[in-house]
Amino acid sequence: MKKITIVEDDKILYKELEKLFENQGYQVTTVDSFKDAHKEIEQINPDLAILDINLPETSGFVICKYLKENTSIPVLMLTGRDTLEDELESLNLGADEYLTKPCNPTRLVARAKKLMKIYEKLRDVILIGDVALDISSYKLSYKDDYVIFPMTEGEILRKLMEAYPKPVGKEDLLEEVWSSKYIDENILQVNLTRIRKKLKAIGLNDAIVNVRAIGYKFEYKD
Repeated sequence: MKKITIVEDDKILYKELEKLFENQGYQVTTVDSFKDAHKEIEQINPDLAILDINLPETSGFVICKYLKENTSIPVLMLTGRDTLEDELESLNLGADEYLTKPCNPTRLVARAKKLMKIYEKLRDVILIGDVALDISSYKLSYKDDYVIFPMTEGEILRKLMEAYPKPVGKEDLLEEVWSSKYIDENILQVNLTRIRKKLKAIGLNDAIVNVRAIGYKFEYKD
């Protein structure tokens, strides 16, 4: 069952939206704190986030910006603010759709379904700038070139790209890829050396960097 998270401070409208999408077969969730809504949505990891702009303690703009910089969750802005400036601001922050209240329920559901369908096709691809990693085949494409990684190297790269722009600890990588943090760290170093060499061959220099006292991170420079 696909999940939709709705961030709306009008409780009556929220209930109407909840009923609308539940009748369509979706699981609907909300957030407990508007101030920390961006973090809660990230943890819920829904198939779609529907955001109002005017919210207590924060705004839909702030939440949208965070989600687009840190997650791959599609965002639909549903707001009473109908100015061109607000719409452009939302789209510039990465919002995928902008609808104004009151909105025809059929149109809202149709747009929501369309967004989820588009993103469903992208779930198997991690995209950072011009770098795309297909996690089903571990094929990494960069501009007009590509390289296919074996499973272990591909999994390391996947973990680093999923965490982007944050670093991943050495022990976390060992546990995620080898299911044990007690594996000899030299194995990780050997694999990272191979990955860096292959990335460099297609023009991605210094894409994996050491983060002192933590581990490693994927770095993209356009």
